[in-house]
Parts: sequence; C-alpha cells; structure tokens
Amino acid sequence: MSLENFTKVLSWSNFPNPLPPGRPEEATISVTWRLDADQFERRGNAIMIGPYSVVIETVAAKCAVVKAIANGDKAVSDGLLKHEQGHYDIIALGAREFYKKLSSLSGATEDELNGKWKKMDAELSQKADIVDARYDVATNHGKNAAVQRVWNLKIEAAKNNPNGTVIDLP
Repeated sequence: MSLENFTKVLSWSNFPNPLPPGRPEEATISVTWRLDADQFERRGNAIMIGPYSVVIETVAAKCAVVKAIANGDKAVSDGLLKHEQGHYDIIALGAREFYKKLSSLSGATEDELNGKWKKMDAELSQKADIVDARYDVATNHGKNAAVQRVWNLKIEAAKNNPNGTVIDLP
C-alpha cells in the first residue's frame, strides 16, 4: 500500500497550457487523487479493500500559466510556482487522509464497501476543495505576500505532521 506523489515538487513543466494575461490568476492547476486497488479481501465477516495505492496527480489539460510570467522575473515566477505548490499540497493532504481512512473501511458486501469509500472520497474531496478555494481568496491568488507566507508555513507543518490534515490550515 502506498500514497504516491505526496511529496511531489511542481515545476512549470506541470503547466503545459498557456493562460491568457489579464485574468485574476496568473496560473491555474487541477489536482486530483484516485484509488488504485484491484481486489477486495474478506476478514472475518467483513469485506475490505485489498492492497491499494492512492495516487495524487495533476490534470494536465487543466493546468495553465501565463507564459510571460513563468518565463519572466525569477522572483515573481518562483513566488507564483510556490503558490501553485500550495494548491497541490492542500489536495495532497486530503488524499493522505483518504489513504489513511481506507485501511479501516469495511462493509458486509462489496457494494456496501464501494458505497462507503466513494462517499468518503467525495466528502474528503469537498473538504479539500473548500480549503483550496479559501487559500486563493485569503492570499489573493498569491499576491498577498504576508498571508501567503503564513499559508506556506501552515501547509508545510501539516504535510510534515503524519496526522496533519486540511483542517489544520487557516
């Protein structure tokens, strides 16, 4: 069992699409996670998910940047990339929580178990998405440097804490 790409460090190559200038944000990223499991296992009267991985990944078609900014002033470019890393890390924290909770999930039938993990997946995705949206509002898409620094520290602390979750974020 594994949690894949939790510590991924983004680069501008993860943003293959051009974003036109003049928008409120200068880059946009889409991050998701997926369950990779091939089988169920019976343990006593319960059915559980067999060996599994949770894979965190960017959705390339939805990752874009204003190329002039990514290729421009290094401090501006680095700051924007760090902001986008925050989006990735927020979703990664949701994925880690999903990964951890899967190991204790069980059902009387495969259908019941499928329903439970899909419900949990939707709830944790929604929780991460809410924090992710709050992140953009609070930091003004990374333009409020003081607030961005606070978020950077909180995100890093949550990721470094094995029990850290998106709830730990401002």
